[in-house]
Amino acid sequence: MQRPTDSEKLIFERTARVSSTFSLIGASFIIITFCTSKNFHRPINRLAFYASFGNIMTNVATMYAQEGINAGPNSRLCQVQGAIIQWAIPADALFCLAMAFNVYLTVFRKKTSEQLKVLEPLYIVLCYGIPLVPSLVFYFCKPRIHGKIYGPATLWCWIGNDWQVLRIAAFYAPIWIVLATTFFIYAIAGRVIFTLRKNLRQFAKDGRHSSQLRSSSHFQGHQTTGNSDGPLVVPGKIAVTTVDTVELTKVEDLERAHPNQNGRSISITPELTRHANSPALPEITSYTCHIEAVPHRPSPRPRSMSKNNSAIEANTAAWAYCRCAMLFFLALIITWLPSSINRIYNIATPNAFHFDLNFAAVLVLPAQGFWNGLIYVVTTLPACKQWFGDIWELLQRPMIWYRQNWPRRPHKDISSAQSLSSSI
Repeated sequence: MQRPTDSEKLIFERTARVSSTFSLIGASFIIITFCTSKNFHRPINRLAFYASFGNIMTNVATMYAQEGINAGPNSRLCQVQGAIIQWAIPADALFCLAMAFNVYLTVFRKKTSEQLKVLEPLYIVLCYGIPLVPSLVFYFCKPRIHGKIYGPATLWCWIGNDWQVLRIAAFYAPIWIVLATTFFIYAIAGRVIFTLRKNLRQFAKDGRHSSQLRSSSHFQGHQTTGNSDGPLVVPGKIAVTTVDTVELTKVEDLERAHPNQNGRSISITPELTRHANSPALPEITSYTCHIEAVPHRPSPRPRSMSKNNSAIEANTAAWAYCRCAMLFFLALIITWLPSSINRIYNIATPNAFHFDLNFAAVLVLPAQGFWNGLIYVVTTLPACKQWFGDIWELLQRPMIWYRQNWPRRPHKDISSAQSLSSSI
């Protein structure tokens, strides 16, 4: 069987450590932010938080890279490295399946976030417990045929080259089944979500249009059915409804005091008109005005509109969760695709060695925590900005305290110098 050269091994080792470093940064960021801020406590973030511990365990093993192989297949370092890789790497795929299952429960079973939270302890037990069983079995099992199961595997210690069938049966085949199941759930859930979003948006658009027609017809009804001689009352405006122009008792007293010599009568109408030959009257300024303010009362929304809005909000929340979960699934595909292609190539050509495929596998396989952290930041960007702002404010507090409490000695020296010069 063809083996990698020493320079190629060195490239694999450095690449694994660089990739593991970025993954450790991403997983650590998820854990720190989740533990220090409640703004990140969403269902999708909680599953990413639980998966981050498995990412860290994976990176602890991949950091050693070729050192386990150099120590020998029977060494404790090689055996522990292989057991951790066999246990922690599949756990990340199972957590991605748990995210997809939450999408299924949200879309088809109408489960709330509180109901999904109850399932999280079960997810933790299953995602970490299921791959732990073969990992411990392979660690303690010592067959007589090919020796220990864990041994050199080109990139690091894992299931040895003599156990190619076991690699497929206990590692790659279960992962491929998990990926296929996750993709199937996202396919059917995404189809339903897209259909609901399209129908609800169209229904909301029609509802807003009919609501505008009802409000305009209601306003026209007020305008046409009211008194044609009276004022038009517009909601939110001030309208003069009744005007008493003159007090008639004062007018009658005025006629007794100044009788008409020509026998002509003085008629005082609401328009305050009089005949030309009538005696001069004092200006009448006594009148009463009734002003009524009509408050603006928006027309209540129909129940169908409120139910429609709640349905749109629920569908939007389901779509947001599904979108984040699909991003984690995409990261899982990026992680497993090169390694899967490399494994199929090794099965097809058992004695061949392909440097490019192995390099791609060692580059992306330890980087699960990095991809998860990147998606975590993108999907919670406002919360991340607020978290960094709080950290910056916390770091500024010592400087603010220093400026407020540190004695300003130079100012005292200047004031003493000025007093000394004035005395001289």
